[in-house]
Amino acid sequence: MSRGMMITQRGKRSEVTLACLLLAMAGCFANLNEVPQVTVQPSSTVQKLGGTVILGCVVEPPCMNTTWRLNGKELNGSDDALGVLITRGTLVITALSNHTVGRYQCVARMAAGAVASVPATVTLANLQDFKLDVQHVIEVDEGNTAVIACHLPESHPKAQVRYSVKHEWLEASRDNYLIMPSGNLQIVNASQEDEGMYKCAAYNPVTQEVKTSGTSDRLRVRRSTAEAARIIYPPEAQTIVVTKGQSLILECVAGGIPPPRVTWAKDGSSVASYNKTRFLLSNLLIDTTSDEDSGTYRCMADNGVGDPGAAVILYNVQVFEPPEVTMELSQLVIPWGQSAKLTCEVRGNPPPSVLWLRNAVPLTSSQRLRLSRRALRVVSVGPEDEGVYQCMAENEVGSAHAVVQLRTARPGTTLRPWRDAKPATATPPVPPPGPGSPAQMPKGHPGALRPPASAQPAPLPCLGEQGQVAPAEAPVILSSPRTSKTDSYELLWRPRHEGSGWAPILYYVVKHRKQVTNSSDDWTISGIPASQHRLTLTRLDPGSLYEVEMAAYNCAGEGQTAMVTFRTGRRPKPEIMASKEQQIQRDDPGASPQSSSQPDHGRLSPPEAPDRPTISMASETSVYVTWIPRGNGGFPIQSFRVEYKKLKKVGDWILATSAIPPSRLSVEITGLEKGTSYKFRVRALNMLGESEPSAPSRPYAVSGYSGRVYERPVAGPYITFTDAVNETTIMLKWMYIPASNNNTPIHGFYIYYRPTDSDNDSDYKKDMVEGDRYWHSISHLQPETSYDIKMQCFNEGGESEFSNVMICETKARKSSGQPRRLPPPTLAPPQLPPHETIERPVGTGAMVARSSDLPYLIVGVVLGSIVLIIVAFIPFCLWRAWSKQKHTTDLGFPRSALLPSSCQYTMVPLGGLPGHRANGQPYLSGTHGRACTDGVPVNRACPAAAMGYPGTKPQQCHPGELQQPLIPGCWAC
Repeated sequence: MSRGMMITQRGKRSEVTLACLLLAMAGCFANLNEVPQVTVQPSSTVQKLGGTVILGCVVEPPCMNTTWRLNGKELNGSDDALGVLITRGTLVITALSNHTVGRYQCVARMAAGAVASVPATVTLANLQDFKLDVQHVIEVDEGNTAVIACHLPESHPKAQVRYSVKHEWLEASRDNYLIMPSGNLQIVNASQEDEGMYKCAAYNPVTQEVKTSGTSDRLRVRRSTAEAARIIYPPEAQTIVVTKGQSLILECVAGGIPPPRVTWAKDGSSVASYNKTRFLLSNLLIDTTSDEDSGTYRCMADNGVGDPGAAVILYNVQVFEPPEVTMELSQLVIPWGQSAKLTCEVRGNPPPSVLWLRNAVPLTSSQRLRLSRRALRVVSVGPEDEGVYQCMAENEVGSAHAVVQLRTARPGTTLRPWRDAKPATATPPVPPPGPGSPAQMPKGHPGALRPPASAQPAPLPCLGEQGQVAPAEAPVILSSPRTSKTDSYELLWRPRHEGSGWAPILYYVVKHRKQVTNSSDDWTISGIPASQHRLTLTRLDPGSLYEVEMAAYNCAGEGQTAMVTFRTGRRPKPEIMASKEQQIQRDDPGASPQSSSQPDHGRLSPPEAPDRPTISMASETSVYVTWIPRGNGGFPIQSFRVEYKKLKKVGDWILATSAIPPSRLSVEITGLEKGTSYKFRVRALNMLGESEPSAPSRPYAVSGYSGRVYERPVAGPYITFTDAVNETTIMLKWMYIPASNNNTPIHGFYIYYRPTDSDNDSDYKKDMVEGDRYWHSISHLQPETSYDIKMQCFNEGGESEFSNVMICETKARKSSGQPRRLPPPTLAPPQLPPHETIERPVGTGAMVARSSDLPYLIVGVVLGSIVLIIVAFIPFCLWRAWSKQKHTTDLGFPRSALLPSSCQYTMVPLGGLPGHRANGQPYLSGTHGRACTDGVPVNRACPAAAMGYPGTKPQQCHPGELQQPLIPGCWAC
């Protein structure tokens, strides 16, 4: 009974084993049409002579046949002569020798084609001897940091440093001894106890060899008085190359009495604002480097003694980045006779070299195969072109690749459907998208597009009712170019044509990226099923401008591209929101924050200029112009208008359409001429007026023109004149001879300028002049600064060579002190130095007097002084007349009896005074000149003496009132 049960159990086990084998084989056969992938790449390694090396390679699907290559040659299974064993995708070198070092690749083959891994380099470990050197005596001030340099010998891998300190070998940092990655030993807070001999040694961690320097360095610690700061290490500027992701230490050791303070700056800005930097004593440390860490670092030391900017050292840091490769599709179906274009996006620093392979065999350019760094074009595709194509990139720090499967079909036959289409992967591979979500590649990720399983088309012929099917037309984008959401955007579209007569759309490819000032980020690519017409773009930055390009794919390949630009909503600042809520609560405690969205009547103005519009094709002779509005100036936008300009013809901007409702942010412009290039711009209008025009769109060339295609101009313009208009503006003029470029039409000119003392081409700024204008003003320059100026002309074909270089210096800035004031008016003209101007206070809007206006200024001052004197004399005369009238009234004279010629003085004879003899001369008594002799009136000697006035009585003058005679013989009192 037990024996029968054992036989039965064995039979069941055999059946289970057979079933598993059949299932595995069925899975392998089911995946024969998959694109082969290398999911785990072999890694480069360093091993000592005679050591064992193991290289792994994991492929998908796992049933593929895997072979290996050494330096491009196939290894036929296990090679006992070389000591190489190959088992299930793993290569083992039992004893490394000079014959087995080199570049290894694994190759996976299946019915769909073959794919090769990235190369893995196997090298021998070695350690060279120290070079002969002399003994160095190193002096350091007490309390400062001493640096003992060790010039390590060549080693592979890099040798580790060890130091002999006081007859003891130091392998790691300890106490005040700091061993740096460069191999230097820093002795912190050096004292007399640290004096002595120091020797270094190199250790290879693979061969475990140790080699010691033949010489030792002597350290002396001295005591000094005040000494200016100086840089001890490095002795000169350094260039450092680091691989992205590695740590970086920039050493800076300074000396001086008192010990100096060390500060760091990157590209002119303090590193205190960088969160990823930290300090190890005076050394700068970055744990994980990235692209943004490239630049110029400055270490400056200062201790208050001497020139504060004298102790400075610079580091030029370059962050190298391994290649990243992206291909848009993983499978492509092309009918026989058509052309196929495979695009490959490659990134890396330094720029990688690119190699194209078909079925793991390198390709070379030919009449049918046109290779470039970014694309491979196969002309007149045939069945022999089927297979797996690879774009493989490599630079000094790594390599990567991406694959795409090309399949062909006989015209008029049914195309084979895609089966389990997978992405054009790069190294490292990208995980597949989640169920039910569109295949989306994260920004900057080396992976590429994953067409989802739902994008698999049904079998269909690639021939229409009227012959061969054309690529799909651009989809119609329905989304508004503005969203209130700060981190996402809802993209909506519809196919331009549907129904019979049009080849069904297989899937859509959507690309989006953020626009920045001078460049743009990498594309984020998504693959969308044909039945889906909506995509949510996430992980966006608030208040940022993004551009989207999308195309539909049918059996003929990629269709026409539709484009849109959108801006995400701005995230309000917390302090602004808090201040608004406080203001609302003060004005209306019951109001909500949302109720405060009233226009700011203190800042009412026309709208701001819209963003630069984007252009997409509507038909052969029409385009869609799409834009995004900005601020409305305090009043709602009432309408938009679109203007255009032909690039090959001279003229102003022409109105294309107006009265566009504010709810529409896209409009179709029709009636464009074939073969003509256009630029478009947009204006916004509210009740206060129209905005400034937006920035012009990128040139759009209307296709379908069969005439001459113009090449780029070769000869540039010639600058004939430059002049500094003021302290911030330079005027230049130039000439351009069309005959020098075979009368090739141009669209305009580029003007480049930078300070003359700059040697960096990136400092050039660029202005653009469109049309045939031959002058331009460069503004917003620095005062009293010399500038290099050069030019190019351009058209659709590109830019010309540079023109001659002119140097022009802006004028000096006027004195910013108190302006001179005019002196008070005098009869004499003010003395002004030659060519001196008279300024009025800033902000009055007054004109500044020129030196040529000086004569007019003097005449004006003189005339003004005369007028002032006359005006001042009039009150004086009036006062005299009033005094005269008042005095006459006091004496009792009737106003009518007063003669205008009456004398105003009282005169007496000298003889009437004490000490003078009376000689009978008459004298005048009274204010009106009555002649008197001892008080008796007479009619002689004084004018009007005989004239009598009623009511007057003779008056006797007092001796103290005697004055100098006005008339001979008469004296006044």
